[in-house]
Amino acid sequence: MIVAAATVPGAPLLLPGVTGGPVREAEGAREAMAAAVTALLGQGAGEIVVVGGATATRPFPADAPGPESRIAPARPRGPGGRAVPGSRPADEARAAAPGSRVAEEARVAPGSRRAGADDVLPVSLAVGRSLLAGRPVPWTLQGVGGDEPRDRCRALGRELGAGGRPVGLLVVADGSARRSEKAPGYVDPYAIDLDARIGAALAAADPGALLTLDPAGCARAMVAGRAAWQVMAAACEGGTWRSRVLYEEDPFGVAYWVVTWT
Repeated sequence: MIVAAATVPGAPLLLPGVTGGPVREAEGAREAMAAAVTALLGQGAGEIVVVGGATATRPFPADAPGPESRIAPARPRGPGGRAVPGSRPADEARAAAPGSRVAEEARVAPGSRRAGADDVLPVSLAVGRSLLAGRPVPWTLQGVGGDEPRDRCRALGRELGAGGRPVGLLVVADGSARRSEKAPGYVDPYAIDLDARIGAALAAADPGALLTLDPAGCARAMVAGRAAWQVMAAACEGGTWRSRVLYEEDPFGVAYWVVTWT
C-alpha cells in the first residue's frame, strides 16, 4: 500500500561530492530533495522503494557500488603536484561504496541480496540512495528501463503498490534535456510544451495524466524520467493525493522537479 510518493531529479551533480565544492543549483535542489524524503517518512512509511531509470528493469542491492568514482572530479593540484589549499577530494562522492558509511548505515529491507560484480548503480538510484543515508527506515532500489513500455510500467507500479505494508515511493526522474541552447539536446519547443504537461500532472497529483505520456514523444524530448513516473502513477492510481511542489527549475536546460504526493 502506497502511503506517499515523491519525485526528485537525478542529475550526476546532485550526488554528494561530485562537484568538488558548493554549486548553487545543486545545493538548492538537494535541500528540497531532503525535505521531500522527510515528508515521505512523516506519512508512516514502513519501507521506502526508490525507483529510477536504468538500462534494464530490475532491483539492485542496497550495497551496490555507485557511479561516483567515474564522475567525481579529481582533487585540484598546484605546482609540483601538491593539492590546492582548501580543495576537497572526492572521498565524499564514494560514500555509498560497499563497506562505506552509507553501506554500513543502510537499513536494508528484508530479503535484499548483496551486491555482485555487475551491480553498479545507475545515477538515478545512486542519487536516491544518497538521500536515505542514516534515515530510520528500510529501503530497496528498483531500476526501470528507460524504454519500458507503458503497460509494463503500469504492471510494475501495481506490483509495488500491492500488499498491506505501508510503502513510500521515492522516484528519481528528470524532465526534458532540451529546454535551452545550452541543454544537452539543444532547445526544442515541443520539449518545453511536454514539460509543461508533466509539471501540471505532478502539481495536480494526477496519475492518469502521467500514464498518458507517449514514450516516443518523451524520447524525442529527452525526458529521462518518463518510465519511472509511469511506475509511480500506476502505484498511486486510485488514491487521493495532496501535491506539494518544493522545487521546479531547469538549470543547465534540463527540467527538474521535487514534488510530494501525500
